[in-house]
Amino acid sequence: MICLLWTGKLDKSSYCHLLSKVIWDKVTGELTRQLYNILGQSYESPLSMTIAVRVQGLPPVLKFMNVMVGKRNEWQSMKQLLVPVKLDREFQFHSIFVCPVSKEQATEENPPMLMSSGHVLCKQSISKVSKHGTKTFKCPYCPSDIDSRTV
Repeated sequence: MICLLWTGKLDKSSYCHLLSKVIWDKVTGELTRQLYNILGQSYESPLSMTIAVRVQGLPPVLKFMNVMVGKRNEWQSMKQLLVPVKLDREFQFHSIFVCPVSKEQATEENPPMLMSSGHVLCKQSISKVSKHGTKTFKCPYCPSDIDSRTV
């Protein structure tokens, strides 16, 4: 209701500076950034994100490569890096877990479960492998024995 009093006289209002294009550009940019954040997506373009991740993640990989070359080990044939590459929070997005055994996406009914070996499988896969929780089983990734009751 009060805004009707300022019809045609907004330029004389004490809040007229809030209507400037610069302020509105900042507000729309921040609202857009917050929306992408809520959705778990990046506000930046995929190309700029890729470059930024590579800039941040490349030094530990290069250091690892130099160590492995010095030891004369073949590091390129490895399926997984032995060195963790830490990335800032801005490069971490909502991930979707797919069980490596059943090849199905995790759901609330079939959540990912951390085993004592440190590997992760979906609840249904653990149940199938352990014969519905009645026996211990071998981890599919390492020689560890897993007690299905402790998962």
